[in-house]
Amino acid sequence: MKTKVGGGRGTTLKQFLHGEMKDAEFRRFYEEADIELKVALEVSRARTAKKMSQQDLAHALKTKQQTVSRIERGAQNVTIETLDRIARALGRDLQVKFV
Repeated sequence: MKTKVGGGRGTTLKQFLHGEMKDAEFRRFYEEADIELKVALEVSRARTAKKMSQQDLAHALKTKQQTVSRIERGAQNVTIETLDRIARALGRDLQVKFV
């Protein structure tokens, strides 16, 4: 796995997924992943796109950085209310739909 040049903080989630999606088994697992992982990835992507750190998002949500970390790892089941607060903190709208 290649490391990110510059910051010395390792591979970004986007870089990791780009490489791993080439593996058919990983792709299948990713596509079948449960909702917690999908939510975790969406929160992480939206936060990164907004150029916010986990600490920045935690401050906006009036919570701890560790809570944001658990959400982004899929280790915490979040409520719709919390997802709405996260979306607003990131300048986005929350959409929930059945397909």
